[in-house]
Amino acid sequence: MEKEELYKKISKYCAYQERCRSEVRTKLRQSGASPQSIEAILARLEQEGYLDEERFARAYVRGKFRINGWGRLKIRNGLRAKLIDSSLIETAIKEEINEEEYMELLKKILASKGQQTAFSRGFEPSLIK
Repeated sequence: MEKEELYKKISKYCAYQERCRSEVRTKLRQSGASPQSIEAILARLEQEGYLDEERFARAYVRGKFRINGWGRLKIRNGLRAKLIDSSLIETAIKEEINEEEYMELLKKILASKGQQTAFSRGFEPSLIK
């Protein structure tokens, strides 16, 4: 696939929902792009605003907390698996998770599903006890 055609396809992929560099890199590799093309396309996507690691981290934290009911540990591990910088992870968690909402969700999970579910959803053991 030609580089410009590949860029258009990948920019649509990024416009559909927030993506991180590692997801886009994987998609480009699967499309058969050369390492030089991958780096050039990633740089262009960032320059044109299609790709932003901080924006991705914030959206990931919001979604996993509010929609999936995940705790900070599981969210942190999910972002690490996507190779997001640890400073971006900590900033996104701190700014996107309200402490009161977090404790309310934990209480709700403990009341309805118990400790095991709270552990598996990534809530801190010290808070669960």
